[in-house]
Amino acid sequence: MARSLPKPARAPVIPPALDLDLFRQMADRSNEGFYLIDRCGRFLYVNAKAHAQMGGYTMDELLSLTVSDICPDVPPEQFEANVVATAQGPVPLVESWTRRKDGTMFLVEVSTARLEFRGEVYLFGVARDITERKAVEALRKNLALQLLQTIEGERQRVARELHDDVGQALATIGILLDAIEMGPPTVPESVRPSLASTRATIARIAESLARIVREYHPAELLGLGLEDTLRAHARTFAERHKLALRSAIENVDGLLTPEQELHVYRVVQEALANVARHARATAIRVTLTREAERLVVRIRDDGIGFSADAPTDGTGVATMRERAMLMQGELTIDTAPGRGTSVQLVVPLVVADAGGVGSAPETDFEAISALPPPVLPPSPDGYDTRRPLPEPLDREVFRRMADMASEAFMLADEDGRYIYVNDRACSLSGFSRDELLTMSIPDLNPDFPLGRWRKWAAQTHGVSAPFETRHWCKDGTLIPIEVSPTPIERPGSPYFFGVIRDIRARKEAEAAQHGFTRRLLHTLEAERRRVARDLHDEVGQAIAAVGVLLHTLENAPGSIPHRLDRELAATYATIGQITESIARIVRDYHPADLLALGLEETLRTHAQQFAQRHGLALRLATISTLGLLSDERALHVYRIVQEALANVARHARARRVSVTLARRGQRLVVAVRDDGAGFDPASTRQGRLGLVTMRERAALMEGTLEVRSSLGKGTEVRLVVPTADPSGHRAR
Repeated sequence: MARSLPKPARAPVIPPALDLDLFRQMADRSNEGFYLIDRCGRFLYVNAKAHAQMGGYTMDELLSLTVSDICPDVPPEQFEANVVATAQGPVPLVESWTRRKDGTMFLVEVSTARLEFRGEVYLFGVARDITERKAVEALRKNLALQLLQTIEGERQRVARELHDDVGQALATIGILLDAIEMGPPTVPESVRPSLASTRATIARIAESLARIVREYHPAELLGLGLEDTLRAHARTFAERHKLALRSAIENVDGLLTPEQELHVYRVVQEALANVARHARATAIRVTLTREAERLVVRIRDDGIGFSADAPTDGTGVATMRERAMLMQGELTIDTAPGRGTSVQLVVPLVVADAGGVGSAPETDFEAISALPPPVLPPSPDGYDTRRPLPEPLDREVFRRMADMASEAFMLADEDGRYIYVNDRACSLSGFSRDELLTMSIPDLNPDFPLGRWRKWAAQTHGVSAPFETRHWCKDGTLIPIEVSPTPIERPGSPYFFGVIRDIRARKEAEAAQHGFTRRLLHTLEAERRRVARDLHDEVGQAIAAVGVLLHTLENAPGSIPHRLDRELAATYATIGQITESIARIVRDYHPADLLALGLEETLRTHAQQFAQRHGLALRLATISTLGLLSDERALHVYRIVQEALANVARHARARRVSVTLARRGQRLVVAVRDDGAGFDPASTRQGRLGLVTMRERAALMEGTLEVRSSLGKGTEVRLVVPTADPSGHRAR
């Protein structure tokens, strides 16, 4: 968006009242934590906000400590290295644990600037407590892990069902064919082609089944290791899709944990699946190498590529990125129309003390917490660290602190006119200092036209919470910023001091994270549809073909002796069982009936088949939901009921189960109740019960999910979802 430079409102002159004392006031009253330290790390100045953050210390105590005393992860040698680094240029934001006087720890984000004045080196820092933000990030990371674990558990369950139900049934059919072929009597030549076709079809089914089971539960990871498993998968994939393959896969034994190996395998698996689905490629290249202290995986194809703004739904990018995040790694996708696609995963490694290698750890919070609290030291070598700075230095240093700060500082009057901006404010906006000093906040902030600015300024007194807003840059871009404002009272009219933080990177990260659960669940549904399609097309139709071939054999004169009538009947029954198993898995994985029959009928059918399969008494009470839910919400409701019933089969040891679907005002209430063993919610890992995905589905529908259970008294899962009113709008 283009935007012309505002016309100058006044000459770029700093008012005389803006003397050096004002800079001390800006620091003292700021809503951000400010501190000043010497090159040894001794605190020379701490403002009220920073003092409050480091709770418990008196100001005199703080001014007798060093950074290393209260930041256990910044020992003196590390601090010295940091000081040296500041001489090389701007220092990026760093995170550090800080200890309060009572021993509790909190995490701060620090931006640091180097000040050189009269031969002395000082460091000025702006510190922010980010404990709450990190807690939210940790919750998100844990949620991502639980969702991926749920997906893996589901894959393993399907692999087990296919192996046990279908695989063993195929073996039974093979035994019958052996009995027919090996006689006596000898099989007539006229039926041998049908017999051979039956064997070939069964072999194809077994191969397809084995591939699906391997993809869903790569047991080779435990036996062969990551590199051999990847080689085998890439080779099989290339052969199946008739692609030229080049690979360079190094031995990475011992570099990753089993969980990380599974994440890497899944990323490669998903990237290759995308080649088959979208790329229209003729060749692929797969590499796995160690580069310095990084593990690098690359999957490259020569296909059609796609544009950077193309939608990624159905490509599994969400889960690939989540897996990279869980390994503290990075996933990048390089593509363009007509140039193919390259997916790169980089996982950091660290060398262990014993010579082994593992993933890069986060800060050891427990080890840091175990360190002894700081000892308030006497002044070393007669140097009184609590002494005030000389008066001339004091005033000038605060001016230099403002000028050199790595955060943008702006000072405005009651009309919003800028009367001071520092270097960072200029680089952030793209305007020169002279240009900014002809402008006002309403010129550059579309959220604060003059009227609103004056109203805000008149109502703001004392400490004001940071807030997010927007800021025009000289190149015409509108960027998101966070402002920590502080009014500075003075004779006449007040000034308003603001610490401005560029939050573009944070907003981009939040945008990437926003809706990640929805994307993850969409990926899961896409994968389920793919498995259902594979089972239906590759296994289901082939099983039907086996039935036809056996019927042909049965009707051929003299082909099957009467002594095998019982085995033949058992084989037909087995084929029926396989067909039903495949149909059930396909229905569970892709409930096409939802679109054709609606939620009510689909739930009734699923509950009835579930109860019959597990020998449970069933009570059903449902209503029509036509027009009450979107297709996506209907699928979420179905999946929640499906998971709740699956938990009954896995854990409840129940005899009865009830499923109810009712409307209560503008709410749809769904309940699944059993009379089984129950559990103690406080002591049960809910991720094992699929509650993570159920709760996330409920949240996506703006609904609530409640689980009531106690030992010996069964379990009830209750979902409440807002419905659409007659106009199609959701109830609130």
